[in-house]
Amino acid sequence: MESLFFPLLLALLAGFMFLSIRKQKKRVSEMQDMQNSVATGARVQLTSGMFATVVEAGSGDFVDLEIATGVVTRFNRAAVVRVVPTEDAAETYPGALTERPEEIVDDPSPTLGADPITDDSVSTERPGDTPSDEK
Repeated sequence: MESLFFPLLLALLAGFMFLSIRKQKKRVSEMQDMQNSVATGARVQLTSGMFATVVEAGSGDFVDLEIATGVVTRFNRAAVVRVVPTEDAAETYPGALTERPEEIVDDPSPTLGADPITDDSVSTERPGDTPSDEK
């Protein structure tokens, strides 16, 4: 029984290594296919976390990306981590609203339970509104 333990352990280790190497090769192959299929106009995310729009994707190992309006830079294709789906692309632009802003209502009446300010020390005049004698 003891003589079978070591070969069985080696077989399990070899099987585990084979499966993990196979998964890694599959992931690398999928990543390379995605990077090679990047098309002009696609919105992509780079390894730095930056989002950009592909301007030119036909020149070998490099892609030209627009990272801001009118700013085009050249990156290695390996820097592209993922292609952003069309429905999520709007959220990647600067200044995009992720939530609908609350509606602003000009309500002159105070809210229920709030005490109006009755302190006389608060002045509504600005410093430059009244002439002063100091010079």
